[in-house]
Amino acid sequence: MMKRFFSRRRRRGSAVVETAVMAPLVVSAMLGMVELGYAYMVRQTVTNAAREGARAAVMPGAATADVNAAVDATMGAANLQGYTTATNLADAPADEDEIWVEVSIPFSRASITGGFFGGGSFEISSRTTMRREGSGSSGDGEGVIP
Repeated sequence: MMKRFFSRRRRRGSAVVETAVMAPLVVSAMLGMVELGYAYMVRQTVTNAAREGARAAVMPGAATADVNAAVDATMGAANLQGYTTATNLADAPADEDEIWVEVSIPFSRASITGGFFGGGSFEISSRTTMRREGSGSSGDGEGVIP
């Protein structure tokens, strides 16, 4: 009877030690999965912001302020700050058909855990190119419906 009592007590002690070893690993894995999921969501938001900015940029009479407002609305809806927006709208000549908008945010600004998993100094960015509205065709008459 005495031997049985010590055996059970020894097993309980080993369970505590196993939990103490495994708990940090399990918590780290869980935080890593949450971090990856959040980074993917931020990437999708940045892509959507670039698309919305490009949609605003290709409209007739569009200005850089329109692009910034569209990007700000999308990024603000996701509560993301510290991003940059670039576009060729102001520099593009009037006969330029393609307008691009690029949105980027440092990973450190789009991280839940901060630098816990390293993070690095890379940026999450997306660039969208669209054709201007009402710009016609390339001059060969194809693609124009009379």
